[in-house]
Amino acid sequence: MNPWHAWRERRLDPDLRAALAAWRSHPQPALGMPALQLRCVVIDTETSGLDPHADRLLSIGAVALSGGALDFSDAFDTTLRQREASEDANILVHGLGAAAQLDGEDPAVALTRLLAWAGRAPMVAYHAPFDARFIERAMDATLALRWRVPWLDLTPLLPQLFEDCRAASLDEWLTHFDIDPPVRHSALGDALATAQLAQIAFARAADRGLIKLGQLLRAAADSRWLRRG
Repeated sequence: MNPWHAWRERRLDPDLRAALAAWRSHPQPALGMPALQLRCVVIDTETSGLDPHADRLLSIGAVALSGGALDFSDAFDTTLRQREASEDANILVHGLGAAAQLDGEDPAVALTRLLAWAGRAPMVAYHAPFDARFIERAMDATLALRWRVPWLDLTPLLPQLFEDCRAASLDEWLTHFDIDPPVRHSALGDALATAQLAQIAFARAADRGLIKLGQLLRAAADSRWLRRG
């Protein structure tokens, strides 16, 4: 930890410092383990806009995949309290009204709950860099924590596993696999839908010999660079 972050952390409430210490005690995920044997956290966010440097994190929804199985009881959901609500046009997208935003959970408490629930489990998301940047920025600003965990991005991985599908968005992938989420454009609803996509991706990857978490991470990274090229 650099001196600046250490100084900021010392200024936190003792309960928050204890929560950070407990999170750091969790073991790092084993990249050499089969993904289907790990507890992975499938996560989604709702935000006040698309710029992670200027816009705000509004809500987080997540569900765990344990041994490849979706455990509906092992889930996380929070709306972070805002100083001011996002604009009406933004509310129409995510459905979090002004009252819900202004009466949300204290951000420091919400984020330490996320740390306690998720531990250092690898994160899985669709457009993972977007969610990662918003959460990392919130962790830094609120808890002085440089939060770094492995992120598996399904966006470049799915086309590599299903070459015959031309889906180009989360909605199109859900339609392709006949996944009917209970609620779309809510953090928890999108996390549940993405978790079902992740199950399909893990099974297809295993059939192709991509069994270990590290192999999936490399495959997603390689696919991203190939698509850019």
